[in-house]
Amino acid sequence: MDFWSRLIGGSRSLSTKTYRATSPTERLTAFKRTCNTLQQIWRSTNSPSGDQSATTHARSCIDRLNSVLSDESRGPAPHPCLAYAASSQIFVTVTKLALSSYEDGMLRSAAVFFNTLIDSEVDGVVDNRLFARALVDLVRRADKRSEDVEGRLVELLFGVANNIRLQPDILPAWFAPRSEDQDREQQNNSGAEFAGAMRKDDFPLFYLLVEYVHHGGRAGDFARTGLLYLIETASRSKNLERWLIESDLATLMATGLGALYSQLGSLSFDETSDEDMPHIVALSDHAKQDTALPPSLGATMDSFMSYLLFWQDTIDHCKSAEVNGTLLDHFQVLFLEQLLYPSLLESSDVEGGSTAAVLTYLYRILESIDQDDLVHRILHFLLASPSDMETSPTLKVSMSVSRRKSLDVLAAFAEEAAKPSPSLFNLRDLALLGLQSTNRQTVLATLRLMAVILQRHHTFARSLIRTIPGPHAKQRTVGAMNAELGQLMGMATSIVDDPTLDESFENYLKDASWILESHLYTPPVENNLEDDRPLEIRQEDPIVQELLSCLETFFTNSVIVNLALTEVLMSITSSHLISLDGWLLMDPSKYIYGDQNKPLDKSIDAMQQIHQAYEEPSWSSADTPTLTSILQKLVQQIQQWRKDIPDFDILVAARRDLLHQDDSAKDANRPQQSSDAPPYPPSERRPLKSQIDPDFGSPRGRQDPPGTPSPRQTISSPLRDSSIRSPDSRDSSTPRITAAEELRKRLAKPFQVDHPHKATVTVEESEPMADGAVEDETESAVLDEDPRSATLGHVLTNVVILYEFLLEVSAMVQARSTLFGEAGYPGVGWDGLLGE
Repeated sequence: MDFWSRLIGGSRSLSTKTYRATSPTERLTAFKRTCNTLQQIWRSTNSPSGDQSATTHARSCIDRLNSVLSDESRGPAPHPCLAYAASSQIFVTVTKLALSSYEDGMLRSAAVFFNTLIDSEVDGVVDNRLFARALVDLVRRADKRSEDVEGRLVELLFGVANNIRLQPDILPAWFAPRSEDQDREQQNNSGAEFAGAMRKDDFPLFYLLVEYVHHGGRAGDFARTGLLYLIETASRSKNLERWLIESDLATLMATGLGALYSQLGSLSFDETSDEDMPHIVALSDHAKQDTALPPSLGATMDSFMSYLLFWQDTIDHCKSAEVNGTLLDHFQVLFLEQLLYPSLLESSDVEGGSTAAVLTYLYRILESIDQDDLVHRILHFLLASPSDMETSPTLKVSMSVSRRKSLDVLAAFAEEAAKPSPSLFNLRDLALLGLQSTNRQTVLATLRLMAVILQRHHTFARSLIRTIPGPHAKQRTVGAMNAELGQLMGMATSIVDDPTLDESFENYLKDASWILESHLYTPPVENNLEDDRPLEIRQEDPIVQELLSCLETFFTNSVIVNLALTEVLMSITSSHLISLDGWLLMDPSKYIYGDQNKPLDKSIDAMQQIHQAYEEPSWSSADTPTLTSILQKLVQQIQQWRKDIPDFDILVAARRDLLHQDDSAKDANRPQQSSDAPPYPPSERRPLKSQIDPDFGSPRGRQDPPGTPSPRQTISSPLRDSSIRSPDSRDSSTPRITAAEELRKRLAKPFQVDHPHKATVTVEESEPMADGAVEDETESAVLDEDPRSATLGHVLTNVVILYEFLLEVSAMVQARSTLFGEAGYPGVGWDGLLGE
């Protein structure tokens, strides 16, 4: 074959020079001669596959044609050889020779020949039914053992689909639907009533693309993009639109997605080395447990997510509302109702882990997609919200006959399946069971799912977190807001004395403002919101109670669980649909202003009103909001530890520095993974949550435009400030090494959270022990001690997380007061301020 390749290559280069040097007439004469040679080879050889010389000769002729057509297509008109290739229908002979040779080289040459004709835009090629049949036969019947050959052939289908998208008038050459009388006759003969019938003879190009949609590599990419182009064309062709609705397109796509989902199994966890594990996890008590390890979802999950994203692209590219509606109908009935929702019902093993797997898969789905219609269908159904069809009965009247027929058949299919309804048990009920589980992996999966819904799809916040209907949140004065912020910031500063607090808080404020603005400028996916003004949280809501209960055990919780929990609480705090009154901030009606104990007096002049608006109120401790009350108890617990442990502040500062110094060094040495995620300089500190990959802990929640750095990457964090620096290891002496070893042993000792003085172990009291003994004792402290026990090092890590959370909450409250107008000057308008 090397000899023939050199011979063909050499003859091609020689012929190219010859044709370039001759006139168009001479070039056409030689081109016709080569075409005649190909036809003679086909007529004189019954089975070219058995004659190697005939196959080689035929391939040489096709390569010669390719060379001439390529040269001519790059030159100015006229293009007589391209026109002759179309009129002589030589492509039929090329297809026959390529299919009978069973040789990859011949198929490659034939693919190049067809591709050149497709790109030439010559009349009589892409709009020719005979050309369409020849190309379809080539792709359908070719032996595609080689991945390269498969990619080249599917690329031909993509090229045709692209031409159809650009020139819809050539569609009849490839698409020949049966008439309504023929449809009716076939239905009467076969008895088939289902609208999604298979019609391969109507549009073979379409079905060939569908066949390769699931493939990877170039073939899959070309097939998916080509199919998107055909679906996009439906908005400009009524016949194609009707055919897509009545064909089995939606059925194939929905069942294909369901088949991939059905192959997903339970979660598995691979071994994670200490080098790959985030430092904040490695320093915790649960570093070797499943809660600290990212689940291994495998190639099956990758295939499912790729197909789901293809669904998203299809809905985005399709401009036909009827086709989109049909696709979404099948998505809901065949995937959501028949597979996804039953899997949620069947995952009742909240203690054993099957619920964790299902919630993790749903989390990945909602984290990956951002197509409004898909999100609308998924969350409306799983959260038992009324559908558009139920809220708008007149919508069905405006549908086409084909769409109504398809919907009626789906409705009958759903009724026949008799699946349970989310009105009895929905996603919110499952989330409550997950939060109540004693299985840490289930709790973590539930928190991650809640966070992604509240962050990325935050208009469903009220479906997940119950609110009180009725009066909306009242505006508080500037003085009241300052008092609230003072209380929150006071709790934070009582934990850590940070000299760069002002700069750090400003960075958190920028981050919070970005989150709120992204929420306000995101189109709602819930169209039936009666009012988008914030409503107060229903305090007795079981989900709220479970979140607060989890917060109460903050210091002994897993580090990963705490990061996910604070992410959920921050997501609720950032929602413009949920008020903070009574939950995080005081109800404005319960403020006490000096001796007056009454709201602002609007009868006084504007300047007096402003002065009164800045007055900071007080309030009764009995009225403290629920979340704030728990935070105060946690801070009070830290204050007690500060009294019982003389060097507690030093330990907290050292742990805070250690959590970030190590990761900064790793980022400095680690190769950059992507252009939009640069490593942090060693001199800066990353926020604790940004150190955790989404598979380790909570989702990040914000989707940035491609190439746009996340605010958590561009904005500094208080945890990056180098207020505390550890001495260089080069200055370490033997006594310092001994002290460090003793400190490590001390941090690994059990620490009774409820009674810290009983578990305080000084350096002098600790006995020398081997490293393995320390690890064994640490493990026993986690597994055998009282649930409220943890090591001192674990508690210190959670103290640092609590400090960061308080700063984030404070910044979010201040940003809300500005963007949402939650603090101001009641009774004083601009006219009053300006004195009219």
